[in-house]
Amino acid sequence: MLSKLKKNTLVAALVGSTFITLATSERLQSQPDPLGHMQAEHVMVATPDYDGTIAWYRENLGFRIKHEWIVPEFPDLQLAYLEKNDFIVEIVASPNTAEMSRLDDFAERLRRPGIGHFAFLVNDVDAVTAALEAKGVEVVVPPTSFPDSGRRLSFIEDNNGYMIEFLEELPLEERVPYTGGE
Repeated sequence: MLSKLKKNTLVAALVGSTFITLATSERLQSQPDPLGHMQAEHVMVATPDYDGTIAWYRENLGFRIKHEWIVPEFPDLQLAYLEKNDFIVEIVASPNTAEMSRLDDFAERLRRPGIGHFAFLVNDVDAVTAALEAKGVEVVVPPTSFPDSGRRLSFIEDNNGYMIEFLEELPLEERVPYTGGE
């Protein structure tokens, strides 16, 4: 059994911590969330082939060169921002960049550590994939619907072997209802 002094101390501590918690909570709520406005800006592609990679993204995906530069501290690097629809692919090229080992097995590619691909939302995955295939772009996964995710998608690979996904939302009637938690 707690003595009266210990009970009072415990109550005072609980009340004090509740006040501090409430004050801290109110202060945090009144401050804007520093991550509240966040949007994707760019992805970086490392390559040994600067010119070939720029040409591939320009010719196949319609990117334009936004900016090219060098970093004096890293004289072997060539850098460029390629832009399309406010999204940037940053090309970082060096003759010292190792070529990426290519895997034929798509499931193994998904298990490879690191960032495995980047994706673009499109209106018609089938049309985009057909247009890229007509240009000779390697299609890794043909257009396929995944009702559990509510999306139809395809994967291609760029001239370096990096995977790029194109996806569209499936109509509601083709989606499997989400059964997870909140």
